[in-house]
Amino acid sequence: MSSLWPVGALIGIVVGVLLLSRARAWQRLFHWLPIPLWCYALPLVAVTLGWLPHDAPLYRTLTNRLLPLALGLLLLGVNLPAVIQTSRRALVAAAVGAAAIMAAAPIGVVVLQRWLPPQAWTGAGALAGTWTGGTMNLLALRSVLEIPDSIFAPIIVVDAVVAYSWMALLVAASGFQQPINRWLGATAAATARAPGIVTDAPRPSRRGSVVLSAVVALSLSLVAQRISAHLPTSKLVTSSTGWAVLLVTTAALGLSLIPRVRRVGERGSILGYPCLYLVLAATGAQADLHALWSAPAWLVLGAGIAILHGASLLLVGRLCRIPLGVLATASQANIGGVVSAPLVGAVYDQSLAPVGLLLAMAFNALGTYLGWLSATFCRWLLHV
Repeated sequence: MSSLWPVGALIGIVVGVLLLSRARAWQRLFHWLPIPLWCYALPLVAVTLGWLPHDAPLYRTLTNRLLPLALGLLLLGVNLPAVIQTSRRALVAAAVGAAAIMAAAPIGVVVLQRWLPPQAWTGAGALAGTWTGGTMNLLALRSVLEIPDSIFAPIIVVDAVVAYSWMALLVAASGFQQPINRWLGATAAATARAPGIVTDAPRPSRRGSVVLSAVVALSLSLVAQRISAHLPTSKLVTSSTGWAVLLVTTAALGLSLIPRVRRVGERGSILGYPCLYLVLAATGAQADLHALWSAPAWLVLGAGIAILHGASLLLVGRLCRIPLGVLATASQANIGGVVSAPLVGAVYDQSLAPVGLLLAMAFNALGTYLGWLSATFCRWLLHV
């Protein structure tokens, strides 16, 4: 247990230094490369260079313990009606993103079939399933499609490397919201008033209390984690962390309907974002750049799918004037999942966290079917 302290201390120091440095001299640097990206990238580089262990159990512990707390702190001050108004455009974006993945995976296998094994169509289905739903769908499709180990092993690598890299890109893009939203036709002013997305940014309030919001959020997190340890997993909720995230989100949103609680929760972001950044740092430490060299053809396929997915979202975003925050949340709901979609949404705006959870849960239920359809389409293309 004592060997974990240096790892935890180093991650905490990295996040603490970044939070303190953003005040003055480094503002310009953080404008172009925002703090969330640094929180993710620095541990990733440290793990790759061997300065941090790659498989330390502390990373998973930080993610499991701090993520529910961070979500509680960030969601207690959310205006739920605004979230409901946001979900329509987000659902359109997520649907387009999922359709792009389902089409790009088979097309990519056909283009790269010279460098891929004969049963690569099963790998296309696996990638489509996990990137429209989640890991649960990947495991289900392994049995449905009878994916051989020679294909399933590199798919695991591609899923981790591309998904982590895509998450890092989405987090980095949060520093360019204004110019990208202008190109999309959804400027900051329009974003705040458009019927498709309404934000409720926390404002300083004398009645708001950081201590009270922390106590409420911590209580919700502890109770949710205690309950989730005894709940059964299913096709919709595949882990106790997923249950904890779902329970905290539901409870925090329910309490936010009470105006007095919501006013208290408005100050929760003061502690919520540091917790969020610690989770990002622990997430970055679980990735490894060395994995890029283990499956080059599959990695090219995965990168191509992600690029076409992103291009499709930007296209629909421009046509429908959907803000970047909504597009990023929908994208992470596809390629990421139940745990990371609220995380990316909160980086852009705390009101997008429950939207990300809702989208991830919805597509998690459909991912196995979507992956099977994509694999069937790929097999047909190869025969043609």
